[in-house]
Amino acid sequence: MGNNTYLHYVHSFRGFAILNIVAIHAFANAQFYLTAGNIDTKAPIYAFSEMLFHDGTIYFALISGLLFSAILRPRGYRRFFQSKLSNVLAPYVFCTVVFSGVVLEMDGSGILGIQESLDNYLKSLPNNLILGQAQFTFWYIPVLLALFLLTPLLDKAATAKSYMFAVFLLIALLPLVVSRPQFVPDVSQVSLPAVIYFAGAYTIGIFVGYRLQESHAFVEQYKFVFVALAISASAAIVVLQFGGIDRFGSFSVLETLYYIQKLSIAAIVLYWLHGKGISQPKWLTHFAESAFSIYFLHAFYMDLVAHWVFPFSVGQQFLPWSMYTMVLVYFVTSLALSLSTVYVFRMIFRNRSRMLLGS
Repeated sequence: MGNNTYLHYVHSFRGFAILNIVAIHAFANAQFYLTAGNIDTKAPIYAFSEMLFHDGTIYFALISGLLFSAILRPRGYRRFFQSKLSNVLAPYVFCTVVFSGVVLEMDGSGILGIQESLDNYLKSLPNNLILGQAQFTFWYIPVLLALFLLTPLLDKAATAKSYMFAVFLLIALLPLVVSRPQFVPDVSQVSLPAVIYFAGAYTIGIFVGYRLQESHAFVEQYKFVFVALAISASAAIVVLQFGGIDRFGSFSVLETLYYIQKLSIAAIVLYWLHGKGISQPKWLTHFAESAFSIYFLHAFYMDLVAHWVFPFSVGQQFLPWSMYTMVLVYFVTSLALSLSTVYVFRMIFRNRSRMLLGS
């Protein structure tokens, strides 16, 4: 499994990951705005969309760890951290500075508004930077930055020998019992449990990146086990969603199942993409090239579209078909507007666009 093939199939997997993330937010926004925030968590559209797309950020964490050990580690930690400062932190700061000027206004006049004053804007900025609250998707970046800071320690765990291998297993298995926080509007996901939860996939990615040949052979040998795990976990997620069963204190049985499900799906999809060699699906690579920018931009464009169609989106008489329609509208328009923005920024700023939008 040479690096050239690796770069192609992991690049495609990045496209798969971002499409999953945009999809779950399209479903969530359609349900949230069309029901004025009163989402029926036992409704089929909620249960199946959550089962299919929730926790797609696990894919991103896995990719980040894999790329570190397979590509970035040989270049040294200094270059690794420099690349994260310019390619992750810089665009996060830029997008936070821009989107901190926008607020949600569910007051009957629409969805989006502008900060009332410069003072309000400046007061919100530090909190938005630290907790990732400029957009509801930004919470993942502070968590990811924490994982980057922990990378030397997680790297040692992934390369540990003898009894120290137990440290790696502990980190990889902790997400089965330590759940990311429940998503609550206006409450940040940035927390120690969230870091622990995503550190599992990130460290597994590091482990796999050092052992590409062996990992590919392992998945090839046990591919039907991974398929069975993905199907079983998916079925259990739907059953529990319909039953309204999830949290026991801070522990979420659903997050445990999502962790198993998403890692199993990742193994299957990476195996499939690896088998295609350099002939990767163009529809995936197209989105992969701008995946990080799409992550920064798509939520804003969904809210913008929701603002434009606000009179229609609050019309209860059109449910449920208006909900299904808006899922498609949010998904397509947010991708199209995000890609258009990337194109404009690349035209204007050339290579520096990466430091502003991430690609």
